[in-house]
Amino acid sequence: MGPTLVATRLLNLLTAIGCFAIAGIAIAYFLINEKFEWIPESALELVREKDLLERPYAKRCSECHKDIYEAWKDSRHAISWTSKTYIEASENRSKEKCLACHIPESVTGEKPSPRLDRRDEGIYCVSCHFVNGKMNGPYDLVAPPHPTFRNPDYVNSKFCGSCHQKTFKEWKETGVEDTCQDCHMPRTKSRLTQKLPLSLLHKKKWVGNHKFLHGDLTEKDILLEVEFKERFFNFGLLNKTVPHRVPTADNGDPRLYLYITFLNASGEQVDQAKWIIAPQQDTALPLNKKMGFRYRLFNPVAQANIVLKYQPAWSKEKDLVWEKTFRREPK
Repeated sequence: MGPTLVATRLLNLLTAIGCFAIAGIAIAYFLINEKFEWIPESALELVREKDLLERPYAKRCSECHKDIYEAWKDSRHAISWTSKTYIEASENRSKEKCLACHIPESVTGEKPSPRLDRRDEGIYCVSCHFVNGKMNGPYDLVAPPHPTFRNPDYVNSKFCGSCHQKTFKEWKETGVEDTCQDCHMPRTKSRLTQKLPLSLLHKKKWVGNHKFLHGDLTEKDILLEVEFKERFFNFGLLNKTVPHRVPTADNGDPRLYLYITFLNASGEQVDQAKWIIAPQQDTALPLNKKMGFRYRLFNPVAQANIVLKYQPAWSKEKDLVWEKTFRREPK
């Protein structure tokens, strides 16, 4: 048998192996993404990683879900137990009413119970996705390391309302269809797992941002109307876009600070005022309902400089929302 014939047969063999491999990958891709119910459970059991159903650490979940883990690690949820703000506000974690939502056992749509283990993980993967001994999520998936069951609650605001009860009630009162997840977990199409070869066998899906974004307030969100009238300065604030009160919190103390400096015709400061707008003072701004304020002027005023700042519950820093200047029309 000549070298040419040997080379031809070898090439044919490699081609056949390649075709079988491609066919095998295609079949696996089809079964995993379209007909996973055809895969025998006995076959899946051979590749199950049983420790994943024993409430693992978040780092263990990151072995497959690296992108989600990295986003969560930068979130407020990740430090719900360890943050300095929480420790101070809860008097060194002694307030029992705080425990359920800072170290929840399992989030299901009702107020959770606090857990005893892995408290430094805060609100982590297991808190939200491990329910009744099973991994739950927004999709039915055949994930060889562990079964995952679709639960429609993951795209429902009630799920977040397990802990954010006051904000959930405010959202319901607005009648807005956009859910908590639509705003605070914006979705992008990506892979749920980054671990090979699973990442190649799963279709891209819409995945929520697990940083649980807070969002920045701008002048598009909080509108201002002003009026100089005789000896009074009248103004109104309107929450135009946010489908709950601004700020909002169940127990924290986020605040809007409104500062007004009044100047006379010579540009000299003649007065100043400050308002605090906060849920704990019952002054937070509801959606599309103007809140009116009035300030008595004791000196001639030609101009008002107004600054609005926002302070999150977990920060001592105040972020600028907007600043505006209004001049009084001469009579």
